[in-house]
Amino acid sequence: MVNDIFLVSTAKAAKQAKQAGEFMLARCDSGNLLLTGQFVLSLSEEQFWSVRCKLEVMELGKWYLQTKEGLFKSERDPDLNGWEKRYNEWLNSVEPSNKLTNTLIELRTCNIYTNGFKYVAIKQERIEMLQNSEDLWLSKNMVVIDGVHVIAPMTDNVWKNNTWLLRLPGMDTEQESWEEK
Repeated sequence: MVNDIFLVSTAKAAKQAKQAGEFMLARCDSGNLLLTGQFVLSLSEEQFWSVRCKLEVMELGKWYLQTKEGLFKSERDPDLNGWEKRYNEWLNSVEPSNKLTNTLIELRTCNIYTNGFKYVAIKQERIEMLQNSEDLWLSKNMVVIDGVHVIAPMTDNVWKNNTWLLRLPGMDTEQESWEEK
C-alpha cells in the first residue's frame, strides 16, 4: 500500500534518518518505506524519491550508516521481510482504547500524549516530520500515526529529573490501569 494521502516533510524525514545514524529505504508490498531503529515512514512515490535524493541512497533495500565522514553501506542484514512483518504487526495491533491525545505538555523537546491510562513522550522533531498529524494510536511498544507511520516513543529517562511531572513513591500505574478495567 503506497501512502498517497498523508504528507511527510521529506527534508525533516531525511534529517531525522541521518540523526538516527542507520537507515534503509525499501519498496515492498507494504509500500515505500523509510526505516530506522526509531521509526518507519510510509512515503508516496514523490516523497520516496525526494528522501532518496536527500539521503543520497544508491541502492534500495540496504542499510546505510551516516557518520561524520559521510554515508557508508552497513554490514547489517537488511531482513526486509522481518521489518515488513513487524511494521504490519504494529499497524494491525492498534486497539480502539489506545487512541492518544495531545496533553499540550512539552517536556525536554518532547510532546506528551495520553490514552487516559498511560503517558507517552514523542520527540517533537519526529512529529514535525508528519504534517498535520493528530491521529496517534498506541500499538504494543510503538505509536502508529495516521494508520501508516510508526514511531518509537521516548524511553523512560525523559520522565526523570523534571520539575513538571512526578511519579509518587509506591505508585503502580500498571496495577491501577488493570483495576480500572
